[in-house]
Amino acid sequence: TREDMLTAQQQVFLQALEELDLAQIQRLLADGLDPNFIDAEKGPAVSVWSDGLFKWWENVSEAYEAGEALSTEQKQQDLQVHLDILDALIQAKANFHLWDAEECYGPLWDAASAACVPAVAKLLDQNVDPNTKDDEGKTILTSISDLFFDCDFDTIDWTQALPEEKETLELLRARGAKMTKELN
Repeated sequence: TREDMLTAQQQVFLQALEELDLAQIQRLLADGLDPNFIDAEKGPAVSVWSDGLFKWWENVSEAYEAGEALSTEQKQQDLQVHLDILDALIQAKANFHLWDAEECYGPLWDAASAACVPAVAKLLDQNVDPNTKDDEGKTILTSISDLFFDCDFDTIDWTQALPEEKETLELLRARGAKMTKELN
């Protein structure tokens, strides 16, 4: 057996993260579970949390595409549990500087790629470095601009941007995120 086999408690914790079971997460953390463990398949527990943001963004962007944009209230309501879990992880001293098994992306990249402005802001408040680079040597700002718009930040046509995409990239920029070419 490998040494990184998870304890029963850790397995329950990952399941609670996937199911957005805030009460269970808070219980386990209150019991003293350290959230800084890594699952061989899923990566760090924080990445299991940040992966969940994609489901939120999928719903939001599909609604835009269908021409039935969700109300601000609806978006916030759907997002709240994700943010509450993030707050619980922050209080439990989770390490958001971890990168996943492939060493490509971390929670800040995940939150930004899910155009999740409040989560990006909270992670930046935890001093997560917005200028880490992925395996292609791209910064988060360049990588996410490319993901959303197939171009770098300085050539984005903002008329094509969804409000969340624009806010996410502008927040990163305002908080010191640089394009890859600015760091080289």
